[in-house]
Amino acid sequence: MSKRIKKFLLLFLGLTLLVDTHSPLFAQSLEEQTVLSALALNIVRLTTWPTEAQMKDTIDLCVVGDNVVQQSFADIDHKTVGNKTLQVINLSRLRNFEQCHVLYVSDLKQAILLQLFVEIKKRPLLTIGESYDFAVQGGMVGMENRDGKITLHINLPVVRESNLNISARLLKLAKIIGN
Repeated sequence: MSKRIKKFLLLFLGLTLLVDTHSPLFAQSLEEQTVLSALALNIVRLTTWPTEAQMKDTIDLCVVGDNVVQQSFADIDHKTVGNKTLQVINLSRLRNFEQCHVLYVSDLKQAILLQLFVEIKKRPLLTIGESYDFAVQGGMVGMENRDGKITLHINLPVVRESNLNISARLLKLAKIIGN
């Protein structure tokens, strides 16, 4: 990846973190979800997988969420990530994670979420969710809307346990859990 592209991604990620999503018209809307999906794309771009992850020409991003969440990811489908193409897969059930390199989870009950984390533990599967609690409970990246700004929380022990590597530039922008 060229220096120019890396600088652009870092700038875009930084600006995305400062987006004001506090307005009542923006809450839980397609626009807010679109911002979160763009941020998820940049998180994917700043993550590397181990060679045993068996990636071919695509990085498969599986989305679990309602229609608004799934629709927001349509904008990033087929975007370039390094020398690969991002492929968005909408999951209607919490199964078949073998096809996924990234799992984006929106609004799951705590008991189901904890069961999910047990099932996927130690797999090279980047998990991204929409709250601080997501990361604390065993997810890798939680995106929290606090006071109109999106804050990233990264559970570094879980990331390392899965043999993933998140760029130091992204780690500098995030709050680290369990370091």
